Amino acid sequence: MAHINPPPINPQQDGPTRVRQPNPDERRAALAVLMTGRPTPDDPAVDHFLEFTQQQGMSMDGLWASFHEQTPVTATLIIPTAGRAAVTFLSPVTTRKHIPDTAALIRTAVQHQDTQKVSLIQSLLDPTQRFERDALADAGFIYLASLVYMRGKCARKPAPARLVKAEPSHPDAELVLDGRPLTALPWSEDRFQAFADVITASYEDTKDCPGLVGLREIEDIIAGHRAVGRFDPRFWTAYYLNNDPVGVLLLNPLADQPELELVYLGLAPRYRNKGLATQLMRRAAAVAESHKFAGIHLAVDEQNAPAVKLYRTLDYRATARKVAMIYTLS
Repeated sequence: MAHINPPPINPQQDGPTRVRQPNPDERRAALAVLMTGRPTPDDPAVDHFLEFTQQQGMSMDGLWASFHEQTPVTATLIIPTAGRAAVTFLSPVTTRKHIPDTAALIRTAVQHQDTQKVSLIQSLLDPTQRFERDALADAGFIYLASLVYMRGKCARKPAPARLVKAEPSHPDAELVLDGRPLTALPWSEDRFQAFADVITASYEDTKDCPGLVGLREIEDIIAGHRAVGRFDPRFWTAYYLNNDPVGVLLLNPLADQPELELVYLGLAPRYRNKGLATQLMRRAAAVAESHKFAGIHLAVDEQNAPAVKLYRTLDYRATARKVAMIYTLS
C-alpha cells in the first residue's frame, strides 16, 4: 500500500471536516481514499484489498476517515500486529495545506487504540512522501530510521582465503571464535529465556534502529519476530560461548514465495568486529541453499554502516528504501 504514484489531483476539499469511523455503507469509499486518494467505492483496488484482508484475518476496526459533508477525503487504517505492535497506512497527502487535517485524523485514530493491545505503532513511507511524513510528525510520530531493503541470491561464490577457516560450509557447521566452537541452540519453547538473553545483549550499543531500544518488552519483540512470514523453529538459532550469550540468527520463510527473510541478526558488544557476522550470514546462505530457497531478503538501518558494508560485500543488492516512523503509546 505504498503510494508510489499518487493521483495528480488531490480530492480533499476546503471547508470543515469531521473525523470519525466510516459506517459500513461508507467503508468502501474510505478504503478507496486510503489506497488511491479518490472516494470511488467501485475501484477494483478495494475488492483486491478486502480479499487480501480477509485472507490475512485483518480487521477493519482501525479504519478512520475525515469527512467533508458525507464524503471521505482522507483516511488512515491502523492494523494491530503480533507483539502488541501495529502498522498504520495513510491516504496520499499531495499538498502542504492538508497536513493539519491529516495530522488531526491520525491523532484521533491513535488515541482510540487499546493500550493493552498496542504499545507501538509504525508507519513505513516512501522517501518521496514528504507531506505524509510531516503529517505523521505533527500527530506525534517520530523518525526512527531510513531502511534499505536488500536481497541476496543463494548461489555462493568462493570465499577469500583469509575467511575459509572461519566460514561454515554447510547449515550444521560450527561457528568458531578464536578457535573455540560456539554452542548453537535451536529454538524451542523451553529455550525462550536463552533467546531472550542473547537478543537483549545484542541491543546494547546497537547501530540498527537504536531508537527502538527500551520501547518494548522482550516477550513482545520475540512475538513480533515470530510473526514475520512463516515461523519455522529450524531456522532460529542462538549462540553461546560457555554460558555467555554471543549472538542470534533468526530466519523465517516468506509467506508467498520460496525465499527467506533475515528477521534478525545480532551480536553482543564484546563479540562484534571478530568476523562472526560474516559467519552468520554465510550460515544463513547455507541454510537457504540446503532448503532450496532462491534468496534472502532483509532490511537494514541505512546508518548502520558496518552491516550495510557486510551485506554489500556479500553481494546483497538494494531493492527498495523506506522511511520508518513510530509512535509509542503509554
